[in-house]
Amino acid sequence: MPNEIIERPYGALLYSESLTESAAYVNDRRHGRIKSFRTPWSGFNRAGINGLEWGSILTIGARPGSGKTLIASQILRESRRLNPDQDFNILEFQFEMGAKQSGSRAFAAELALDYNQVLSTDKSLDDFTFDRIQKLIRETKDLESKGVWRLQINKPINHKEMLDAIRKYYVALGSKPLLITIDHSWLIKKAPDEKEKFSTLYNTVEALMELKNELPIIIIMLTQLNRTIDEASRKTPGNIGNYPVSADVFGGDALMQGSDMLIALNRPYKSNIFSYGPKKYEVKDDYIFMHLLKIRNGSDKNDILFMQADFRRQQLLEVPEFHSTGGNNNAANGSGYTPYNSTVGQNTFTT
Repeated sequence: MPNEIIERPYGALLYSESLTESAAYVNDRRHGRIKSFRTPWSGFNRAGINGLEWGSILTIGARPGSGKTLIASQILRESRRLNPDQDFNILEFQFEMGAKQSGSRAFAAELALDYNQVLSTDKSLDDFTFDRIQKLIRETKDLESKGVWRLQINKPINHKEMLDAIRKYYVALGSKPLLITIDHSWLIKKAPDEKEKFSTLYNTVEALMELKNELPIIIIMLTQLNRTIDEASRKTPGNIGNYPVSADVFGGDALMQGSDMLIALNRPYKSNIFSYGPKKYEVKDDYIFMHLLKIRNGSDKNDILFMQADFRRQQLLEVPEFHSTGGNNNAANGSGYTPYNSTVGQNTFTT
């Protein structure tokens, strides 16, 4: 039957049309007209398709103080340096921190100072250091004058208002691809017709899934891990229960289905676990384990990337596989561990 006489409600495509659209996408990728968005971690990029695809949702779950805001901030901070051949804007839904706090954290990362040093009244910054802050502001304004935008929305809003904002800013900023961060899912306000937070989360994920197919966007949504990860039975050293699973992620079912990539960060030192998982990995305060719980298009799930946190510079450094303690729960003293050499090991990954 000729396709021009077929009525197709709900936007149905003929299979030939779907194949043609897919072939055009493959052709654009092979000729470099469409590229993946590169992150600071080569192992993470390889787990996906050379990074994050435009039109995807990455969800990052972690307990407080385990690096989820740090990883999102680092992706944003290094986004233009790592993707100089891509023209995109940034929209942040920063519900957890106000503008002053998030800006001060950016200054700390730029100056390689502790956050408390930037805001200290006992030992204030010298004029030379403060001039570097002013330089960062001038550079940011220069980018804005060239139509390169990074916007923050700090006031919590509901998911309907969020989608409205994304659509409006997408058009207002020149209909360029948008890199979007949401920090974090629990702080999205309930809409008038929503009675509980789980409904809010399900509705948010459902709406974002629809939106990612409509616009060239990447959504990085931060969320909490449930307290189940802190149960005593999960803290036994060298136990598979040390590892987070999708059920530990707040709103796990919705986020598991709606996310193209779902990762969980774990900093076992905070839970007094010094021999981590069945391989009994050594644990230190700055060791963060990045568990890949779901990769829709890419490598198998359940891989682990090994990260060392530089809290002063507010970044995660990708390192080789951590030393195994061989079952001895004395890893906190560092015995048998070869220290990470940032000039050699950065951006390498071994399994």
